[in-house]
Amino acid sequence: MVDPLSGASPPHSSATLPLMMKCVEENNGVSKHISRFILPIGATVNMDGAALFQCVAAVFIAQLNNVSLNFVQVITILITATASSVGAAGIPAGGVLTLAIILEAISLPTNNISLILAVDWLVDRTCTVLNVEGDAFGAGLLQVYSEKKMGQMEDDDLVEVKTVAVEASKPEWVEEGSPLIKQNGPTHLGDSKPCEKESVM
Repeated sequence: MVDPLSGASPPHSSATLPLMMKCVEENNGVSKHISRFILPIGATVNMDGAALFQCVAAVFIAQLNNVSLNFVQVITILITATASSVGAAGIPAGGVLTLAIILEAISLPTNNISLILAVDWLVDRTCTVLNVEGDAFGAGLLQVYSEKKMGQMEDDDLVEVKTVAVEASKPEWVEEGSPLIKQNGPTHLGDSKPCEKESVM
């Protein structure tokens, strides 16, 4: 996505929020009340690009220092990266700052973060693409789900209207009858001709 004001790529998914709302509503047909509810939450919480970047960076630094990661350390990286990416600040290179938390959790040196800063300008753009794409998918799925629910509700309303109309169209001579009147012929609703009535007396 390109910032229409500066012409450059925005540094973080929070900066793309106004443009992303416009694109999702106009190009994908998502309603405003869904996009303006889902997308701000996704821009704050859904940081899957930053989480993936932190996991890869932690494994890279471990291999750089010839440290073999065991199963517990790998699970620790996954949990810590998920939690720290949710709480990451909406600023450029915000994922690099929280990378120090992951390295401390698995006892790796934090001075190697300077190697990540060299390529963070390019990697941060890729993380932004993943974050924005995940938010757009979430808004689109919620739009499809809400349309299906609305369609089911409309079908149920039509069935209720049909039932009421059938009950209101029943002739009175079918529901109420006199014991002194003998009915000849069919008595069910499917017949087009009413029943002939003749008096017993």
